[in-house]
Amino acid sequence: MKGRELRLYSVGQLSKLTKVSIRTLHYYEKLGLLNPVRGENNQYRQYGDWDIFRLQQIAILKRMNFKLSEIAVILELNEHAVDESSHHAAAAWTRSLEEQLSIVRKQQEDLRRVEQLLFSAIYSIRVTGQVNLDEMLHFIKELDQPKDLSRSDLLKQVFSPEELDVLPIGKSGSAELEWADILKEINSHLHEAPDSDASQKLAKRIIDYASLLFNGDEQLGEKYWEYIAPEDGQSPRVYGMSSEVMLYIEKILEQWG
Repeated sequence: MKGRELRLYSVGQLSKLTKVSIRTLHYYEKLGLLNPVRGENNQYRQYGDWDIFRLQQIAILKRMNFKLSEIAVILELNEHAVDESSHHAAAAWTRSLEEQLSIVRKQQEDLRRVEQLLFSAIYSIRVTGQVNLDEMLHFIKELDQPKDLSRSDLLKQVFSPEELDVLPIGKSGSAELEWADILKEINSHLHEAPDSDASQKLAKRIIDYASLLFNGDEQLGEKYWEYIAPEDGQSPRVYGMSSEVMLYIEKILEQWG
């Protein structure tokens, strides 16, 4: 870099500064991940800016659970993308960091998808009180399927970003599990009369839950209800919210108060 004196570090100095063991630094060199120069007089390893540049990438990618063989491929691709003459320039660092940020964000998306699938499996067991092997098979299948963009696009067409922040869509937490418990109780009372004590206790529980969930926004609650209502012959848009369940809920709420 213009106006900057090239700094070189011995393997011991680099190890002390980065807390990466000397043995590991040697191993990275053996794999071709690092390529220190050798001193003219003593042939000792000397690490420069570009080695630190590479070591930073290795540290991030390792933290993201990439194998060293995979890291080698990524480093090679990054190296080809950066002009040799600009190895120490801010542009080279920026490009590398942006590449790493892109990888991190992709992993975050993948992890969020796995989180939602795991929560959905827990949710279904909570609702039914039993393990459904068909749903476990579906879970395995979904892990390898590309993300369904059509549902996401539909949600954005129906709800504003502010509404999506409030809605219980694609979320996993105690509030969603509380609904699973309510849904389990609803399924056990489906054939109760809407005005029975048991049905009306459920109606109150649903009203209290909806008020908390939608922050008292009744209009948003109604909008969400209309959105999740399955059309004739269609599967429920939300797990457990079949036409039969939704009709029972509507009847007991009509009787409330």
